[in-house]
Amino acid sequence: MPRFFRRFGRSAFMSVLAAALVAAPLSAAPTALAAEPPGVTRAYEVEPVGGVPSGCTTPAGKGAAVVSSERGANASARSLLVNDTSTTSHTVITCPLDPAAGTSLSFAAFPVSVPNGFLMSLLGRWQGGASGVIYHLNVQSNGAIQWYDGTRWSPLAPAGTVHVGAWNTFRIDGGALAAQVSVNGTAVGTAKRAGTAAVLDLTGYQFASNGTAPTGDKVFFDDVRTTAGRGYETEAADAVPTGCSTPAGKAAGVVSTLRANTGSRSLRLNDRATDKQTVITCPVVPQRGIDLKLAVYPVALAQGFQISLLGHMEGFADRRLVFHIAVGADGSLRWYDGNFWTTVSPPGVVRIGAWNQLAVRVAADEEEAQVSVNGVRQLAGGPIGMRRVTDLTAFEVSSNGTAPTGDEVFVDDVSALPAPDVPAPGAVEVGPAVTVDSVTNDLLQMPHSAVNTGAEAIVTYGAHPDVTASNGTRIATSSDQGASWRPQPSRNPMPNEQSYMLSKLRNGDLLAISYHTFMRTGNRSADVESTVSHDGGQTWSAIRVGAMTTPVNMKPISSTTSRPGRTMGGFVLIHSVVEDPDGTLYQSGYGYYDGDARYRQLLLRSTDGGLNWTTQSTIAYSATVNGEGFCEAAVARTADGSLLAVMRTGSYLQMYQVRSTDNGKTWTAPAPLKANGVAMAGVYPSLVLLPDNRLLLYYGRPGQSLAISEDGNGTSWSPPTYVDYRNSANGSLIQTGPTTLLAFGDRGANWSLNKPTTSTIWSRTITVPPR
Repeated sequence: MPRFFRRFGRSAFMSVLAAALVAAPLSAAPTALAAEPPGVTRAYEVEPVGGVPSGCTTPAGKGAAVVSSERGANASARSLLVNDTSTTSHTVITCPLDPAAGTSLSFAAFPVSVPNGFLMSLLGRWQGGASGVIYHLNVQSNGAIQWYDGTRWSPLAPAGTVHVGAWNTFRIDGGALAAQVSVNGTAVGTAKRAGTAAVLDLTGYQFASNGTAPTGDKVFFDDVRTTAGRGYETEAADAVPTGCSTPAGKAAGVVSTLRANTGSRSLRLNDRATDKQTVITCPVVPQRGIDLKLAVYPVALAQGFQISLLGHMEGFADRRLVFHIAVGADGSLRWYDGNFWTTVSPPGVVRIGAWNQLAVRVAADEEEAQVSVNGVRQLAGGPIGMRRVTDLTAFEVSSNGTAPTGDEVFVDDVSALPAPDVPAPGAVEVGPAVTVDSVTNDLLQMPHSAVNTGAEAIVTYGAHPDVTASNGTRIATSSDQGASWRPQPSRNPMPNEQSYMLSKLRNGDLLAISYHTFMRTGNRSADVESTVSHDGGQTWSAIRVGAMTTPVNMKPISSTTSRPGRTMGGFVLIHSVVEDPDGTLYQSGYGYYDGDARYRQLLLRSTDGGLNWTTQSTIAYSATVNGEGFCEAAVARTADGSLLAVMRTGSYLQMYQVRSTDNGKTWTAPAPLKANGVAMAGVYPSLVLLPDNRLLLYYGRPGQSLAISEDGNGTSWSPPTYVDYRNSANGSLIQTGPTTLLAFGDRGANWSLNKPTTSTIWSRTITVPPR
């Protein structure tokens, strides 16, 4: 028994302690601080050791509780430490919550030593507005629990209820009249209010040591969580909700009594300014991953509204937008990668003039945000730019622009739950990124081509800026299906070219064809350089110089050149070849005929092993198609034996496809690609036909995605599965097994937003479900 207790006796001690605790500044949480939204599990893992946790405070004259790396619950490394080493003051921490009529506070506590015990309190406001301790609990040195009614302490649970020297789990379910207390999964008692007035709301919680002398109370707290949705019922009408803020230069979202999902109040964003957005920002406890849920009622959407997550990115100290999602005026969903908005759902997913239940879920790896509307998953989107997201610290809801006005949205019942495990959508499995090659303060990017020799996988990628006049390639191999990689500079067939395309021929030979061609006199032919390996890429032949010929004059594809003294040819050659049983090869190329206003997509044909090429046909050309023109075509045999070409038209623009049933002599009119009624935008597509006759389409921008044609002919495409988000969108795909593949990408090109200082080429194993 503590000396202080023995000296005064039980009744005297309890009277003194009660008076001291009531007089101490164990008060309601300051409303100006960032509140901990309902549902967040605060594990302190991203908070600095030795500091008071973000958003929490130490009352004046009290000792500080700080983040500690000495112990953590559930295999975590950090926790909150209340360590009483002072004979003159408590050790106290106060943390605000979003005001709510009721809340459930759960946490883990590890009492190392408690000669006095420790305190747990829910703070709030009484009817009439006075702030104070609403529910006040005392864990004694023997593990018993008491509760305080404003005048005296009463027993709640017997000795031994709380274990000293072990982690205990607590839950305090506080309402307007009482709080039920559970310890280690068992309800142990009910505490009454620490006063006689009616409770208006609960606004915070507090942990503290249990007295000033003697010292020695040492308790760790971890995994703190509340689970009550923010309904704005106790918030002042026409005011910004407590703890939230309006960014400088923006119009405010305020509490409204006009409409509510539950109760009578909600948050209203009513855009009536032509020169500013209406925006509200609400902090969350710094965390990895989130499950943000909110009810939204769009009254009218001239442009739409946005939901954003804010946090930090690797290498940046400032808080910034890290995930950015929008609902369009037509009720469709879009996401933003830092350069462009991509629509990923059909119109009408979010209903106008009705309450919708939205959920934005980000897993702990913070690579993807998934959005569900009314219980149905509708969107997957990535972060902004190339940097890794390190934490999430706030969410933001806003109107979708400045002019025109007219966006009016009500928001209610907001919660921010943790999301440590967000299942990947669909049945396609995407493995973790494996580093193929990396370099710091230099460039590696765009793994344009890869091949499976049977003994190993080979991938080639650029080591230069993405401009015509630059050169330099690298090559790497894997003999374990992409589990590990080894750069192979001595085996690189074209180290000084801009890039080259790899193919495995029917006889087992490997063919490498240079991406760039160089004009010959007369502009109807151009040099094509290639090399062949007869031993799986261990060695290569001397560079062969053949020709591609066209029926009309070509126009140089660029005014600059990668080879000083030579003019660029009219076309560049991309992707692996298609080979017929008789050895005829077909090669994709795009560029310009003389007079072309946009790119022209060609199919070339070779009957001498890829040395010389003639023009088989124009796959597609239009002087008026939106963007750059038809280009970067992936060409493959489909399940029915026809040739399918999938083409880019521009960055973030819709792809098109065409079909030939006569070996590429003629083609159907270009048809826009769609999945589930949504345009499929992308660049640098790749096609792979599986042994079971399913056709796979791998493409980029934004990110890298995989779509499946179940009939093997490209008649229809599944909604895409995102393989990776943070990349230049120029990658490649090869088959490694009946249902397994290796996908390749990078961590951004030289022009990418927020590109890391370390350039990386990666591979991921993709497994598609069997039929």
